[in-house]
Amino acid sequence: MNNLIKKSKFTKEAVVLSLLLFFLYSCAVLPKNIIQVDNLVIQTQYESALSLLEADKNAYGKNNELLYLLDLGLIQHFSGKYKQSIDTFDKAKLKYEELYTESLSKVAATWLVNDYLQPYQGEDFERVFINIFQAFNYIMLGEFEDAIIEARDVDSKLTAINSQYSDDQKNVYKEDAFARFLMGICYEIGASKEDLNDAFISYAKASNIYDDDFAENYGVHCPDILKDNILTASRFMGLSEFSRFRDIYYNRHFISLAEKAKKAEIYLIQYNGISPAKFAQEFSIPTPDGNIIKVAFPEYRERPYAVNSSRVIAVDKQGRSIKTDTELVQDIGKIAIKNLERRKLRFIAKSIIRSSGRYLIEKKQKENIQKKEGNVQSGLFGFFSAVYNMVAEQADLRCWQTLPDQIRIGRILLDPGEYEIILENFNNSGAILNEMELAKKEISAGQKLFLLTHTAR
Repeated sequence: MNNLIKKSKFTKEAVVLSLLLFFLYSCAVLPKNIIQVDNLVIQTQYESALSLLEADKNAYGKNNELLYLLDLGLIQHFSGKYKQSIDTFDKAKLKYEELYTESLSKVAATWLVNDYLQPYQGEDFERVFINIFQAFNYIMLGEFEDAIIEARDVDSKLTAINSQYSDDQKNVYKEDAFARFLMGICYEIGASKEDLNDAFISYAKASNIYDDDFAENYGVHCPDILKDNILTASRFMGLSEFSRFRDIYYNRHFISLAEKAKKAEIYLIQYNGISPAKFAQEFSIPTPDGNIIKVAFPEYRERPYAVNSSRVIAVDKQGRSIKTDTELVQDIGKIAIKNLERRKLRFIAKSIIRSSGRYLIEKKQKENIQKKEGNVQSGLFGFFSAVYNMVAEQADLRCWQTLPDQIRIGRILLDPGEYEIILENFNNSGAILNEMELAKKEISAGQKLFLLTHTAR
């Protein structure tokens, strides 16, 4: 009878551990809706993705509210629902602030389990990209002053984020050349002396960041469009500034602001590819008494897509065409990879401490069971607790994976008239993958037209 009681006691502990294992396993995988939405975005089936999200506002689970808002806002943006996207991204900003100020006690409560049990707080760079897509929302609505505010907020957010870390832990992503470039374009639209002065400052700052930061860290060089815009703006600023940039960009052809005012200017913004997704990296460490603890941390891996480069073509009513290649201005994928690599040692250290902490607790409990229940029950508990420790330690693979991998820009200056705007996409070998008709527009002198497109595959 006593043996039965002992077995009964351990059975209860085993049941508790089994339930914990089931719970942890269910928590330690991405909700299927996240994967479904990602697949729909890759296929550019935005309405289907929105239907899935809007049908259930809790589709991603209570710990993934931020991810839900990020995906919803971006897919609304992709589908041209710019006002709805603005509202959603504003909610995402508020959610970020709420999570940032959340008490440390809540985070500490999950320390010995895994990160899936705490709300997803987002990668640092993800917070900044809300502002960039929000700026595009306002640009597409013609609200350029609001777009400037969003683009300007990028630098202040990056400064605030990096101020949290010591010098050896700061993110690689500290400044954003593209946000400055975008600010310059929006300022130039204002056309007042103050606007043009601000446009020049933004363009010059953007070129410095491209040369000193983006080229080295992400392989993204100062785009020719920016060089031409700097030359145009510096000529307005006066001989001293113009001479400085003319010496730097001596091989570029540009036109003055007066000449530009006689033309229409079309900017094509192409979101290209699919951003890297997180995968788990794992290894084991032996303990002094011969047991094994598991260490797990996330790693971004690139996901393949077909479009390697592209070209914008404007065809007039007579069939004459003007062509220009798009240029890479923002490599989101490389920003994500670089910044996660910088945090790799922090992830590993946290995982080791967490696994070791669980192991020490389990070891003590096993010793107590051995004293009270005997070797058999102690051995069974040791088996279940070892499995529990292996399952509990999981890399957090949540990320904003509906992001594009790249932002590319093409710009064409045209005489007033009616044009069909076409995008040609090319693969790695330079062969044409497809042609996309983007718009058919009657455009006038001085007009700036912005077109957005998304090529995910």
